[in-house]
Amino acid sequence: MFRYAAVTPSPSAPVPAEEPLTGDDISRWVQGLTDGLPELLWIIAVSLALYLVGRVVIALVTSSITRGLRFSRRARRALEHARIVRGEAGGQDEVLERERRRRRAQTIGSVLNSTLGVFVGVIILGSVLTWVGIPLGPLLASAGIAGIALGFGAQSLVKDVLSGMFMLLEDQYGVGDVIDVGEASGTVEEFGLRTTRLRSIDGTVWYVPNGEIRRVGNMTRLWSRALIEVRLAYDTDVVEARDAFLEAVTAAREADPEIDAAILAEPEIPGVESLDYDALVMRMMIRCTPGKQWAVMRAVRIQLRRVLREHGIQIALPAGSVYVNAPGAPRSRSGRPTAAGNGAGAHPREDDEA
Repeated sequence: MFRYAAVTPSPSAPVPAEEPLTGDDISRWVQGLTDGLPELLWIIAVSLALYLVGRVVIALVTSSITRGLRFSRRARRALEHARIVRGEAGGQDEVLERERRRRRAQTIGSVLNSTLGVFVGVIILGSVLTWVGIPLGPLLASAGIAGIALGFGAQSLVKDVLSGMFMLLEDQYGVGDVIDVGEASGTVEEFGLRTTRLRSIDGTVWYVPNGEIRRVGNMTRLWSRALIEVRLAYDTDVVEARDAFLEAVTAAREADPEIDAAILAEPEIPGVESLDYDALVMRMMIRCTPGKQWAVMRAVRIQLRRVLREHGIQIALPAGSVYVNAPGAPRSRSGRPTAAGNGAGAHPREDDEA
């Protein structure tokens, strides 16, 4: 009746019952742990020694950067032959350069310490996995395949790291510098291989990827410059105005010892910077310590306002000529209306003078 005979399902293999954990199992586990304990301690000791050696090397590198290179006799003679003037020992240039080296050593030290921590952590992780019995070959093969797959998505990360390395080697800026990177500006609080953390003047914290930085303006490299421009009236005596500028700087230095210490050289006043239609512009430049230019400008402006008032020197005001075309208004010989009033900027036009 039936073409095929019915197949009777074979009974499934019995599942072995889990044996309860006995004291022998615990003793064997403890014995295995005890046998491998010296190897684990050896891994920890080697990793700790490697970390300490790395810290010592980093300390030596940062200290050598802070001290700077010493000039040999041959190097001194070469500089003298090339007529390259070095800063005097203990002078302002040497003090500023020493502070710059200290900041750079701090930045490089923080980056190297972070790299050392990651390196030692990877070694410890691989050693512990080997000690537990997990083979590293398949893990490394899987990591290689995953690295190739993620390589296309990590291009920006590699770009950021490479840019950070070149910035660090070229010493473009360091922790404590005030920089302008285009879309953000402020004081460098942290400089890493991937990102730079800035704090702007209003307290905003900016995280800028190093790969996106196309240009860097460092406003506190070795020394800074305070620029003060004042628009004065046309009838101002330039020599008297120059003396007033110098008097304001002297008053600012006498009023605040910090301002006096921040100013590194005598102010420079080139003269009349430009002539506008309603004013003459005078500029004063003051060389000061890095990051102190804004405080110097504020202090000098306060004193400059007082000194200009005492000397009777007027700040230029916007001026213009108003021509009134009405009966009885003053006119030139050609019949055109002249400027109303005799104030600044009123220049009658005499077109028909012989």
